Amino acid sequence: MDEQEISFLEETHPDMYFSNGEAAAVIGVCPSTLRAWARDGRLADVKSFRSKYGWRYFRAGDVFALRDGRKAAGRAPGPAPE
Repeated sequence: MDEQEISFLEETHPDMYFSNGEAAAVIGVCPSTLRAWARDGRLADVKSFRSKYGWRYFRAGDVFALRDGRKAAGRAPGPAPE
């Protein structure tokens, strides 16, 4: 995703949902990393669901909170290590 697309995502209402790729771009990680975190249960604070086709979606407000919390703590993007 380029900077313009990421800027557009920043204007998303918190109650809307991001696809796996969009959420990963906002957080600053690879989509496969975000999938692994979700599969391993490391995103307990991020509301998500799977479509009937298996696509994973994440609540935008929770994605923003994860990103902002990591930045505030001075950590690399992503959830806290277990």
